[in-house]
Amino acid sequence: MGWLFLKVLLVGMTFSGFLYPLVDFSISGRTRAPKPNIVIILADDMGWGDLGANWAETKVTPNLDKMASEGMRSPERDCYTDVALPLYENLNIVEQPVNLSGLARKYTEKAAEFIEQASTSGRPFLLYVGLAHMHVPLTATPPLENPRSQRLYHASLREMDSLVGRIKDKVDHVAKENTLFWFTGDNGPWAQKCELAGSTGPFSGLWQTRQGGSSAKQTTWEGGHRVPALAYWPGRVPANVTSTALLSVLDVFPTAIALAGASLPPNRNFDGLDASEVLFGRSQAGHRVLFHPNSGAAGEYGALQTVRLDHHKAFYVTGGAKACDGSMGPEQHHTSPLIFNLEDDAAEAVPLQRGSSEYQAVLPKITRILADALLDIAHDNSSQADYTQDPSVTPCCDPYQIACRCQTV
Repeated sequence: MGWLFLKVLLVGMTFSGFLYPLVDFSISGRTRAPKPNIVIILADDMGWGDLGANWAETKVTPNLDKMASEGMRSPERDCYTDVALPLYENLNIVEQPVNLSGLARKYTEKAAEFIEQASTSGRPFLLYVGLAHMHVPLTATPPLENPRSQRLYHASLREMDSLVGRIKDKVDHVAKENTLFWFTGDNGPWAQKCELAGSTGPFSGLWQTRQGGSSAKQTTWEGGHRVPALAYWPGRVPANVTSTALLSVLDVFPTAIALAGASLPPNRNFDGLDASEVLFGRSQAGHRVLFHPNSGAAGEYGALQTVRLDHHKAFYVTGGAKACDGSMGPEQHHTSPLIFNLEDDAAEAVPLQRGSSEYQAVLPKITRILADALLDIAHDNSSQADYTQDPSVTPCCDPYQIACRCQTV
């Protein structure tokens, strides 16, 4: 029996994380267990500390906090107004420019409609909702009565929490017993947006902030890529559990494939892993190693500049991301990397002394792991897609839309 698929309402150019193509996972023959439904909701620029279940100072996410108490949370997850943003449903632009004031309602209505139709059809479904929340520009419905005394970010966060709660309620009503509900984020808050940015919680990247500049979005400090992650599936995912497994948003794709009873595409390597055993409470074995590429801060864009090995984390490049006060922090290249022990120093305040026995013991392991990764990348298959020619990746290049233009050479 084939799957139904819907990529719901992607707001163009606000998504800065990983977006995987949905392929046809239909397979012939029968399986012993029915294929589950999967609902994936990805928040944009949401900080780890924006979730009340993570950070007691946050009081505006009751629906997500309730889902955390009913499921599993993971503590280790790892151009916006210049053009008119398009609103996507699957591969079609359904609204451009998007009306942000009605966006939360559209997310909810379209997702609920799809869940109802898919449930009625009797076919397992995959629903992916790529939220514009909590990326700027922020909106709140209804508008704030007193903007000076109310924080717009918290109002928008409350709006996102409400829409996620309504989608979850719909799942609970029609497909609760056989649906994995997975909520996570793409990266941490955008610090340079000041009061329009979220909270990193305790993951403040103190070493960097003391140098100047941001330790959040665009950086490889914990505040830049550690985000909320919740999994909910009554009877399968244990309730009110915090997993210590080190997971990544890269794991969403292989986990969904495994639950669908399908196979990964051949002739390529995947950095993600099947996290289903972790989600179902049968294992705490996630990643031992994670690599964090430069995402717009100092160094070469896309280059591997930080290596995570168990609870140790090594930085080869630091600085280069703008903070709220406008400072950037000097770009620094570390031939002998800064290494932090995250188990003892979650705020990444004080690196290990280079002459210490702990530093000397872990450095050769990190050096070897990084060399192996670079060798693997060099020999892996490369995409042949030409994104400068494919019109589907340049939806705003329309000379007849006055608010939707692209640069010409």
